Amino acid sequence: MRKSGQITVFFSLALLCIFSLMCGLLESARIAGVRCYLKLAADSSMDSVFSRYHKEAWEKYRLFLLECENGDELEQAWKGFMEPYMDSSGWYFTDMEQADTTQLCHITDGGGQYLKQEILDYMKYGIFENMTDEKGGEALLKNLKEAGAVKQLAGSFRDHEREAVRLERALEDINDSLKQQKAFWQAAYEGIMDYNGPEFRREADRLEREMNRIPALVKAYEKRADDLKTKINETNNSLSVAQEELSQEIRETLKEDTSCYESYIDQAGERRKEIQALPGKMEQMKPIIERAKERSFEVESIIDHWDSDDEEDEGPDLSELWNSVREIWYEVNIPVLSYSNGVKDPEKQKLLEQVEGFLQTGLLSLVLPEGSEISTGILSDNSFPTVTSMEEQEPGMEAGLVDRLLFGEYCGRFLTSFLSEEDKEVKYELEYLVSGKKTDEENLKQTVTNVLMVREGMNLIHILSDSQKREEAKALAALITGSVGLAPLTGIVAFFVMSIWALGEAIADVKMLLEGKKVAFLKSRDTWKLSLNGLLELGSTGTCTVGSEDEKGIDYTAYLKLLLFMGETMRQYYRLMDVIQMNLCRKQADFRMAHCVYQAEIRGIVKSRHMFFGGSNPFYPVEVRTEKAY
Repeated sequence: MRKSGQITVFFSLALLCIFSLMCGLLESARIAGVRCYLKLAADSSMDSVFSRYHKEAWEKYRLFLLECENGDELEQAWKGFMEPYMDSSGWYFTDMEQADTTQLCHITDGGGQYLKQEILDYMKYGIFENMTDEKGGEALLKNLKEAGAVKQLAGSFRDHEREAVRLERALEDINDSLKQQKAFWQAAYEGIMDYNGPEFRREADRLEREMNRIPALVKAYEKRADDLKTKINETNNSLSVAQEELSQEIRETLKEDTSCYESYIDQAGERRKEIQALPGKMEQMKPIIERAKERSFEVESIIDHWDSDDEEDEGPDLSELWNSVREIWYEVNIPVLSYSNGVKDPEKQKLLEQVEGFLQTGLLSLVLPEGSEISTGILSDNSFPTVTSMEEQEPGMEAGLVDRLLFGEYCGRFLTSFLSEEDKEVKYELEYLVSGKKTDEENLKQTVTNVLMVREGMNLIHILSDSQKREEAKALAALITGSVGLAPLTGIVAFFVMSIWALGEAIADVKMLLEGKKVAFLKSRDTWKLSLNGLLELGSTGTCTVGSEDEKGIDYTAYLKLLLFMGETMRQYYRLMDVIQMNLCRKQADFRMAHCVYQAEIRGIVKSRHMFFGGSNPFYPVEVRTEKAY
């Protein structure tokens, strides 16, 4: 049988369609494979780029930092890792044409949020003892805010106490002037009794000069009274605003102990009427004094010109003549105030004021352990992130309470402080995060002051809650004022004693902390160290004796964490970057945090070639994107 090798046109067209479909499917699969291959290559290359993190930054601070100043450097590194994938692409026929950085986030960007995220990513794997939760953080923050509000109000009322004492001293000046007038009046009276006109007039002149001082003394009293009333009203307004930060118990106690200020203003108002009348009384008495002096001249003239032809005449009756002067002199009535000044023991008052004076003069010398030396380190560099990169914090970017606590724990682990034994040129790193000053000494001084303020507020809260200590303060105030007739002033001084007592105890607390001892956060009678006698001794000698530590208390580093917990987080993030950059620059002088990448995104254009189609131009572009963040 003869066979034919021909096929039909129909079958040829059918085969063509089948082959075209198969080639199209293969080309489509290859293109999909190209995209998958490129995505895998791009991601792997980006992982390789980010694996070149700064090793010392990781070893010292457990932070991933990729040194890359700009996008060009990142692109070149990424293309370098992509090159082997291009060479081994096989039937995918790929070749890198260009790479563009579409996103580049440095660690200094975002208001410090990228640094915070790295820290939290590391700290979430930590094991912490007694780590508080969100609810505990809220309670802690409430305690700290309450302590801050009490401290602020106590400082204002303490200023008012000094103003009240100055007002009492102005009253004392008026009383002293009236007493001096009485002494001059008495001396002039004795001149009359001795028939000594010159002596009488000399003392009368001195009396007039003393009377002339009264208007100025009254004016000074009025000015101080007006200033005190205005400032007390302002503080009372502040008390109303701060009440939200206070517990109900402290709010009521504080209101009770400061109500004496209003009473004192009212009492001062009653005294003021009497004091304001003094200049008028002085003016009323001056004509009487002049009349008495004129009569003394007349008496002397009568005596000098007495002429009698009677040999038995014994001369003028001196007693009768000078009695006329005495009768006029009796009309000079020196007023006596019904109110006396209320500071009878200014020495104790001065000792209490000296305790507060340590805040402006020698606080560090008072609380530093004996023999300790202050670091002379300087943190001043124009390349610090706080100088070059710090941004304004956007609303809603504030860290949560637990995040703040974790940040404080991180800083406590990796940064040095006053108690650290590590020998560094700049030693007080935690203090720098708290205070942000340019020298170690300034940072230590400011941080110690901040810790002192926290302790002062917490101590005053304890005193206000302890009826026994309040009674002790009132007893000392009564000794200082020495007058039951000025009960409001005694109350003012009593609150002043309580606030200074809290400050003195805070000084003892800070001294213990700097010695490496623990101090209770919430004080009790058992953990209270300083008696009122010890407080007066502190003001007298300027030396502070501390007792044993509180085993259940917290140490100096923990108090620094509290200050960080209360502070502005964004500034703390950038100050931490300053410290990291400063320390890493010791081995690598050109290291800059601003050149360290946290996150990046790259868009690459790759040229690929069709296997079955394409005609005269079988090449086509493929876009691939990859991103990476630590």
